[in-house]
Amino acid sequence: MQQTFRQKAILQLEEAKKKELALSSYYQLYQDLLQIQEEVAGNISTSLDLVDESVMNDRLHSGKPQLSFEHLPIDPHLFANQVHRIMTLLLAYQGDEVEIPVLKEDELIEKAHQCFQETQSMEKGDLLQLAIEQALMPYLEHAARQVMPHLDTKKWLRGNCPCCGAESNFSYLEAEGTRILVCSRCRYQWRYRRTGCPYCNNIDPKTLRFYPAGEKKSHRLYVCDHCKRYLKAVDQRVAGTAVDLIAEPILTWSLDRAAREKGYQ
Repeated sequence: MQQTFRQKAILQLEEAKKKELALSSYYQLYQDLLQIQEEVAGNISTSLDLVDESVMNDRLHSGKPQLSFEHLPIDPHLFANQVHRIMTLLLAYQGDEVEIPVLKEDELIEKAHQCFQETQSMEKGDLLQLAIEQALMPYLEHAARQVMPHLDTKKWLRGNCPCCGAESNFSYLEAEGTRILVCSRCRYQWRYRRTGCPYCNNIDPKTLRFYPAGEKKSHRLYVCDHCKRYLKAVDQRVAGTAVDLIAEPILTWSLDRAAREKGYQ
């Protein structure tokens, strides 16, 4: 049976655990999260009711994302169970021995709706919100696979995802040098300008920089001194092969640390 993209990422993280023993619990956390998402994804089969493609293209050309929360085929009971499992994992990783709050299914769905509206990819301090965001990902990915093949996003060139409206948290350079952004939640990929900040649209070269990532010559860190945000990237021309877009944002934790130490978010 062919491996799914999550299963491949789980195996990469398993290899990383052998090389970086001090980080084994960190990688194990993400393996467990991916495994929960994999189980949920395997049970989603609902087809989306797409509107007319001309309407979809009108939304694209006017800069509006395609998905709304109502598009997501969420079963409230299964979703509540998924959020509870993820919360249990997050609390165990932090070493917190606290009772997980019991929320009614309709309250969780309402909170999920609120999370959907908040499109920034910066880390949240609220564990419940983080758990909900992780729980939403399989549904968003499922919707993206159904919706986006109907659209040509080559001219989108915006910092937010044309599918769900979220920000990118990772990027890569193709063989031709084109910069591709990866959505932080539905994982859709779209083209963006080689220069410029996707978070605040800053194009002033005096406040935009990128740094090579030490020994990993294929990796770089884009930073913007206008909004103090950063974006990790892999240059596939140097890497030589396509990178795993699920595992790589996790494996490049040192770039996150370096950026935050310099005051970027």
